Amino acid sequence: MSTLAPTFYRQSYFHRVSRALLSVAAAAIPDWLFNRAFGPAFAAYRVLMRLLYLRFFVPAVLTGDAERIRKVLAVFRVMPHSLVGRRGLEATHDVVRNVILRQIEGAVVECGVARGGSAALMGLLTEDTPGRPLWLFDSYEGLPEPTAEDFRDGVTGRHVRPLPKGSCLGTYETVQRLLFSTFRLSRNRVFMVKGWFQDTLCSQSNNIGDIAVLRIDADWYDSVRCCLEALYDRVLPGGFVVIDDYGSCFGAQRAVDEFLASRQVAVSLVPDGRGGAHFQKPFIH
Repeated sequence: MSTLAPTFYRQSYFHRVSRALLSVAAAAIPDWLFNRAFGPAFAAYRVLMRLLYLRFFVPAVLTGDAERIRKVLAVFRVMPHSLVGRRGLEATHDVVRNVILRQIEGAVVECGVARGGSAALMGLLTEDTPGRPLWLFDSYEGLPEPTAEDFRDGVTGRHVRPLPKGSCLGTYETVQRLLFSTFRLSRNRVFMVKGWFQDTLCSQSNNIGDIAVLRIDADWYDSVRCCLEALYDRVLPGGFVVIDDYGSCFGAQRAVDEFLASRQVAVSLVPDGRGGAHFQKPFIH
């Protein structure tokens, strides 16, 4: 079972204020006006967060921390294409670098690609290890509908706004352009698989082989549980499982906790500070 207390997830003051202001705005103005204003406001917020992220670059340069410089530059490059945020991207960076430095063999797999930002980051980090494939599973149609297992007190999680069917959409063509045209990743080691997880994961499991990093960004209970059931056994001991929505989506947390309990696997989940978490697969269980 997991050992991560919910209190580990403390949103930043800026995030809490922004969420409160959005709640007030949503209640005070008509839905059509709120929906029209939300897109530009969120885009401006993302630009501001990316610019503020550069504050981590100067200290890294001044101290000559080459690893930190590499991380900041890689995360900065992919931020415009990701909904994960800098903390989630940094956590993804760290686990991928960890398996590379420790020479843990196996593929890097992402279930839930959205716009492709995290996939691009993992692809950039592994571009010097051509023998390590990158598998990307997604419907490329956005999220499916949540189910009863995803709700708690009428809501699905700690979201800024609801996530209806089709949210977090990144089309196959959009992600393909990002990976192969914008970031020029090698097509020989990147495998994009389109379809719902229940239709694709088991059929491709043997083709994937061993997994070093399994990143699950699937939001809902059924989707997260499907990913774990299909691919967890492929993760090598010492490899990592990243659950991007563990602290932000009730269904994702329930799926992880129930799966680990059913396998009688004890892990220590490491929070990324904004809703995600990851754990290392035990060597003996």
